[in-house]
Amino acid sequence: MISVVIPTLNEEKFVRMCLESLKKQDYKGEYEIILVDGHSTDKTASIAKEYTDRVLLLPPKGPGMARNYGATQAKYPVVAFIDADCLAPPNWLSRVEEDFRDPKLVGLGGVLRPQEGLALDKVMFKVNSDWWVRLSAIFGIYQLYGNCCAYRKDKFFELKGFDTNVSFWEDTELSMRMKKIGKLHIDGGWWVETSTRRFRQMGYPKVFWVNLKAFVSFSLHRPIKTKYFQEIEH
Repeated sequence: MISVVIPTLNEEKFVRMCLESLKKQDYKGEYEIILVDGHSTDKTASIAKEYTDRVLLLPPKGPGMARNYGATQAKYPVVAFIDADCLAPPNWLSRVEEDFRDPKLVGLGGVLRPQEGLALDKVMFKVNSDWWVRLSAIFGIYQLYGNCCAYRKDKFFELKGFDTNVSFWEDTELSMRMKKIGKLHIDGGWWVETSTRRFRQMGYPKVFWVNLKAFVSFSLHRPIKTKYFQEIEH
């Protein structure tokens, strides 16, 4: 049994595709879809009502807070997170259920693939959002992406969820705290297709640079000053 939480803010261009992908799952168990909207000024919330179990409204204070709030309303023991600009393959939820058969597992992370783009996009995503994530986990640095991760709800709340004071890498910050209390797993066969709009707007060199700075700061236990989400247009 799985609760899916989606944070949104003015995502009418993408949200329907995301929700349709979640309604086409081959998962046979019970699941719910909770969308937490930051008072969008477009049709995001009205579109979501056609597909979700609940649409919750919350002042726009970042995806971490929206995910935390959605989790408080979740009724199932595993909470999975995805973003509105992502598409889930048909086995997305069944893969979650399969991985969490391991009673020691407290958190699950997946990898990212580009929804659209050229060969360069596929290569960059494979290197940065797949190989790098799995490689860093070998060395004890777990990067459970906020748009493709799942946690046992009791453990999620034991650690009070995402740190809302962190403006960037709040997902990695949570996963590194989570590894102290239980087993984490990066499943290379669990993935979402995500929009390449961030890379189109910022460019791969800048995205790489801000992530590298965040990685170094995180590794040295220094504050991460990047405000990535505020730079992205909807």
